[in-house]
Parts: sequence; C-alpha cells; structure tokens
Amino acid sequence: MSFSNSLTPKPTPSYYTLQPINTYATEFSYPNRLSIIFIESGNGYGKIDDTPFDFAGPTVICLNHLERLILTRSTNLKGHILTFAPTTIKDYFTFENIKTFDHCFSPTDISIAINLSIFYQRSKSYIGQIPISEPTIKQLYKILDQLNRCNDSIDSISAIIVDILAPIKRLVQANVSVSNVIIAETSLEVKDVLMYLHDNCKHKITIPKLSKQFHVNRTTLSDRFFEATGETIITYLNKYRINLAAIMLRESTSSISNIAEEVGFNDTAYFAKLFKKYMFHTPSGYRQHYVSLCHVHKTDD
Repeated sequence: MSFSNSLTPKPTPSYYTLQPINTYATEFSYPNRLSIIFIESGNGYGKIDDTPFDFAGPTVICLNHLERLILTRSTNLKGHILTFAPTTIKDYFTFENIKTFDHCFSPTDISIAINLSIFYQRSKSYIGQIPISEPTIKQLYKILDQLNRCNDSIDSISAIIVDILAPIKRLVQANVSVSNVIIAETSLEVKDVLMYLHDNCKHKITIPKLSKQFHVNRTTLSDRFFEATGETIITYLNKYRINLAAIMLRESTSSISNIAEEVGFNDTAYFAKLFKKYMFHTPSGYRQHYVSLCHVHKTDD
C-alpha cells in the first residue's frame, strides 16, 4: 500500500530536501543535515554506524549529521527521505546548541530542541530507528504532503518540520519499555530467517515449516538462530508479535481481539498472557498507560 501518491521529489537546497528512497541504495549519509528516512514498506537489515539492526516497514530512521546507515540487505523498500539543517527551523540553531540547550533559548526553542533529540538520543532500545503503525505513517505522509505543497516560506517550512518531529518524539518516549531486537553479526542464513519471520508473523509458523523453507535440519536451524539472537525462534517470534501489538495498541483504536489476530494470535487469552509477560501490563492496561503518558507529554509541551 502506498501513502505517497502526491509526494514528488522536491529539492530545496537552502531549506530541505524531500525525495523517494532509491531502492538500489545501500548507504545513507548526510554530513551537513539531519535526516528522517520514512520506510512505508519492505524489510531488511543493516547498521547505523557500528550498531546492527533489522527492520520491517512501516518504520522511521532518524540520522544525525555524523551517522551513516548501511543496508546489507533490503527487500521491496519503499519510502521517502527528508533532510534539513537545524537552521531550517531556527536561523540560530546549530548542531551543537540544539544538544546543549543554549542559555539564550526561549521555552519554545527548548521544546523544539527536545524533539530534535530523536537525532541524538541513543540507547539500547532506541538506536535511531523506531517501528510505527500504518495509521501513523499515513499521518506523517499527510504532513509531508503539506511540506511538499507549501509556499517555500522558511517560517512555513519550519512549522511543518516541527509538526513532523513531535509525533516521532512521542513514539521514541513510548518505546523505551519496548525492547527492539538488535542482532549480532551472523550468517546471511539466519538473517534471511529473521526477514521471513517478519514478513509472515501474521501466519502460523512452525520449526518444521521453517526447516523445509530454508532446507536446513531443524536442530541446526534452531542452534544457529539461538547463537545469533540469544533466543529460540518461537520466543523471538512471540516477542516480535507482542512488539507489533504494542505499537497498534498505542497508535490505533482497534479492539484487542482484532490486534491479537492481526499479529498472529488466534487465542486472545494466550495473547493477553504473553503480552503481560513481556510488557508488564495487560493489553488494555498498556493502552491506558500510554494514553496517560501522551496526555502528560502534551501538557508539558
């Protein structure tokens, strides 16, 4: 599904650039810019600097001016890349002062700088990449469409980019408790299994089926997977499904039973049990907790 029919390449060197992802590109680096890579669909694995990770669209990747993204494998990649300099938002913003909150900053400046921390804040649970839901990618693309249609006034461009940063920042804050899997360097075979799991997580997956799919003995496949990820295939798959469910609970109003089915669980009770095990909340409790957090963050802003 495409949400970008109205988006066309629009280079504006002094302010920003907005262009489709080149599906053949393997390296993304913007030395004098901050960049947001919006991946509508597709999956793959790569590195942000020296940190390996895997992804499945829709997702967003935020890079600062010193970081480099290298994709070692990607399939059916589709999306757009927005790049801009800090001065696009405020003419006195620099790469340094947005990190240190210059003493001359107004409360509004500080609020914007906090949102810009998505380009510099790094932790085990956030290396610059954040999975999102289809409703959120639609919302972000509506804002990108406004950017594409704006009158090129620097004030208009600045306001629209700030509108893009805010929801991404909230997602990063909410994702602190959701563990993203960062895989170690391993064989292409295991990475191909990971991509298969991501693509087919909504369907029933068994070890015998995987063994047949990849022409590998069950024991060998299981051992190699555990060595690469530190988890069994089924545990990894369940955690991945729960992670997707958490995103949907945060970003949609779908019923819990529909979400359970959407991520591959036919038994809602079992889904709820696993969700509480990994997220320390029931699905309904998690959703209520997130809504409360969002209300606090919006009030603070």
